[in-house]
Amino acid sequence: MNIPTRRPIRARLAGGFAWLLGALAIITTLSLSACGGGGSSSLATPTSSSSTGTVLVGLTDADGDFLNYVVGVKALDLTRADGAVVHALPPGSAEVQVDFAQYTDLTEFLTAASVPKGRYTQVTMTLDYANADIEVAQGPNSVKVTPVDSNGSPITGTLDVNVTLDSKHPLVVAPGLPANMTLDFDLQATNTVDLSNNTVTVQPMLLADLDMTAPKPHRVRGPLLSVDTTNDSFQLSIRPFHLKVGDFGKLTVTTDNNTVFEIDGKSYQGTQGLAALAVKTAGTAVVAKGQIQLPGRSFMATEVRAGSSVAFGSTDVVRGSVVAVSGNTLTVKGASLTRTDGSLTLNDSVSVTVDPSTTKVTKELSPGTHTSAEISVGQRITALGTLSGCPSACSLDATQGLVRMEQSTVTGTASSPASGNVLAVSLQSINGRPSSLYDFTGTNTCGNAVHPAVNTCTYNINVSGLNVASVGSSGTTPVRVLGFPQPFGAAGTGNPAADFDANTVIDLSSVPAWLAVGWNPPTDTAFNNISTQSLVLNVPTSSTHALVQLGVATNLTAAATLAPDTTASGPQLYVVVEGKVIHIFTTFGDFATELANQSSAMKTDGVLARGTWDNGTNTLTGRFIAAKLQ
Repeated sequence: MNIPTRRPIRARLAGGFAWLLGALAIITTLSLSACGGGGSSSLATPTSSSSTGTVLVGLTDADGDFLNYVVGVKALDLTRADGAVVHALPPGSAEVQVDFAQYTDLTEFLTAASVPKGRYTQVTMTLDYANADIEVAQGPNSVKVTPVDSNGSPITGTLDVNVTLDSKHPLVVAPGLPANMTLDFDLQATNTVDLSNNTVTVQPMLLADLDMTAPKPHRVRGPLLSVDTTNDSFQLSIRPFHLKVGDFGKLTVTTDNNTVFEIDGKSYQGTQGLAALAVKTAGTAVVAKGQIQLPGRSFMATEVRAGSSVAFGSTDVVRGSVVAVSGNTLTVKGASLTRTDGSLTLNDSVSVTVDPSTTKVTKELSPGTHTSAEISVGQRITALGTLSGCPSACSLDATQGLVRMEQSTVTGTASSPASGNVLAVSLQSINGRPSSLYDFTGTNTCGNAVHPAVNTCTYNINVSGLNVASVGSSGTTPVRVLGFPQPFGAAGTGNPAADFDANTVIDLSSVPAWLAVGWNPPTDTAFNNISTQSLVLNVPTSSTHALVQLGVATNLTAAATLAPDTTASGPQLYVVVEGKVIHIFTTFGDFATELANQSSAMKTDGVLARGTWDNGTNTLTGRFIAAKLQ
């Protein structure tokens, strides 16, 4: 098995092991299906408020490798335990175009639906692929892929994606207390990309989180309804994903002294911001980002934008990562374009022109005065202006517009704890794009890294005020860092001298890891040892191998041990693929016995496993291990 080198690392793992998708479905605890159309009964709208409750529904996506994944959300239906079905989206509402690739770090409120009280056991989301725009990275470029079904036929219509909830833990809707549900359309598990013919095989997987066990920041959009300065709150009508019309329910947003406001390009904080919002007329466009507060399930905003700071049809919008700066021109990669008509597209490279005197510049979570001189390589931005020349020579004139600097995400590995408030990270990616795409000319000397290999490009992170003493203390630690690059030309000159100011450092060492090893040509020396307790993999430099934790790759430099996880509850899946025959085992001992018998007569093509990685012992302990022989 030769794992292709053209794909981003996480997509390579899924694509190289597409033969496992069917086996994984056998043990899933969710009942999933994908089929076109289908009718359903409908519940009449109750007339008594005591017979209804509110469901707040958010959409998100697990971390993945797509640059763009725009499809339509046509319907959302909830099935009650008695079989009755209620439509959670407003009748007659326009189809919602969603770019799921933009929601790996964020959940967007889709609706606040008033539905009959009861216990709901199934959710069905209807997706429309008629005008799908799906793009993946291929080296420094983007490639548009065509969605196809498991038979290779193009998908040009709708798919119903179902998730059946645990009967012991249904969605309970009752009057008085909103019920929260986050739907995760898992792009990584749903799609297998084949760049040999530029297709993506779609097998939809929908997950539902009712407990908010791993909450992401939430965002809500819509026109302003009212402001209550006495109770530090405001109410808006939910209008998700750039829709210009429609009523998807109402949401009350609370604020406090830490809430940062940006209204008509001007920054405020706390009560001053709420007072400035209060003078805006009803219908003013508002976007709020924050967290669901438990208990009570209220929505507390950390950031609010309103007025001309929100693009609701009056300007074009470019979102992406600045990969180069030359004078007043910013080169933006992975650019998501929102036109004034509300359409979403991706143009992988867009030139954004700013003017130091006339372009308004703001910074997420940082009220005060900012200038275009602060915008640096690696900065994630949202720019408002006028697009022209697309798609061949796409540019945005923001000289009379606005550029918002938003938190960037840096990934890599740290091999030692911070010294003098600086954490040295071997850089792999910024904002999901390989660090080799970034031209740091004029600001620092980094940028020679090639994702996903561990490299010598050191990116210095300012971690002042953060507890990172344990990061790197037990070897190489994969990390994800949220924050902002130093202003252009100022990298390495501050106090402390650093390239990037961190707000959050996330140690990924305990995050479930994918381990993949491929031998090309297949080998009869793949295993140093096979026992009913563990496998010891021979990982020579000639093999294709990677350990990946939330997109951060670590090279394997020694033999790796795979062991079953016997401590956690839940199903185990161990797979031996012998040519075209797939053997599935639920106990590691039986799997190891079959593998030992067959690997003595056949050559090993590849091994894939998922579980917890111990860097000190080079051991992955998991409940899923697969080996492919030929």
